[in-house]
Amino acid sequence: MINWRCIKTDGFPTESNKKYLVTDGKDISTSDASIDKNYATGKTKFNNWTGDDNTWEDNSCCSGTRVFDLVPTHWCPIDELNLPNL
Repeated sequence: MINWRCIKTDGFPTESNKKYLVTDGKDISTSDASIDKNYATGKTKFNNWTGDDNTWEDNSCCSGTRVFDLVPTHWCPIDELNLPNL
């Protein structure tokens, strides 16, 4: 079972060193999150979803701005998923 967090009720994630499973209710993807942390106050600020290693870049010749087209409504840290033992 996936423990989805609703952005409207639960807010955005606060840990930038995790990958997240995200969905808009139709599509599903993985994404990193761009999060700033003020170490003096301990407060975090969610900036945006940055996508993952498969996210395309808006530049044909070299590294450009990463573009993540999905607008998530729900998220779950990937490390919480129950994966099968092989």
